[in-house]
Amino acid sequence: MTWKHLNSLMSVLLIMGGIGYALNLNHSASQAIFFSGSGVGPTYFPNALTAILVLLCIVTLIRNLRDKSPENTGKVTTANSRYILATLGLAMAFIASWQVLGYFYLNVFVLLTVLLTIYRIEFGIRNSLLVAVVTSAFLTGFLFALFGKILEISF
Repeated sequence: MTWKHLNSLMSVLLIMGGIGYALNLNHSASQAIFFSGSGVGPTYFPNALTAILVLLCIVTLIRNLRDKSPENTGKVTTANSRYILATLGLAMAFIASWQVLGYFYLNVFVLLTVLLTIYRIEFGIRNSLLVAVVTSAFLTGFLFALFGKILEISF
């Protein structure tokens, strides 16, 4: 895949995502406030940002279609595609586990431990696992203290 094709593909995906987001936002319960006659409601700013996103993506698409320069025809290579795919898979597993089992903080701890171990594997499995467990424990404790105790938000 060339850079030009990748830019076009990402622009189309962002346009579709922005339009989907705007449609979902404008059919939500908060729209009752927006249509009450005040003019500016809770969906005004997100709609404005979505319009800007779609407009800039259209400009990028037009620019890509008109561009004939040879530097955009180079192949796109991703050296760390295994890390990207592993992270996406673990993120999906985290969300599914959180929705099915609950236990947000336990899931965060496991996700961070696995990700940090994978990313530091070149330092050895023992070293990377030890660093991952300690870092994950402190970070999960911080999240629990901040969201669970200070802000009193339950997940």
